[in-house]
Amino acid sequence: MTQTVDEELRSPDAPRRTMSGIEYLRKLMTGELAPSGMVQLLGLKLVEVSEGRAVFTVQPDERHYNGLGIAHGGLAATLLDSALGCAINSMMPAGKTFTTLEMKVNYVRPIKRERGELRCEANVIHAGGRVATAEGRIIDEDGKLYAHGTATCILFRP
Repeated sequence: MTQTVDEELRSPDAPRRTMSGIEYLRKLMTGELAPSGMVQLLGLKLVEVSEGRAVFTVQPDERHYNGLGIAHGGLAATLLDSALGCAINSMMPAGKTFTTLEMKVNYVRPIKRERGELRCEANVIHAGGRVATAEGRIIDEDGKLYAHGTATCILFRP
């Protein structure tokens, strides 16, 4: 199926075709571009971005809970995936994108609403021509660790 020019311009990835990753992420942070549906659904917020680094926050609440009364592991995994991916994205030129090949998450302690706002700080370890890796940590305001992880992404031009 062939897309029209109008359909291509409305495509969610259209801005990344002409903007570098850091430009795109800064526009997300200022609200000039709308965040993805998943970020909105979970209440994640991109609060800091620089080359090779991204920081997201989330305020855990009952909507994130599983049947055990703690946040589902998917919240931490998605928070890490978002921050790790954005850290890598921050180093990409216009038109160069990526997808996650592998992700490893280590859960250290349960996440509950009472913990308050959590931060996920992610930093790029390596960004080559075809592969990039990043590491991240989910911490509370006192620096207590809740989860940490790494991601390997493949880089490509669509």
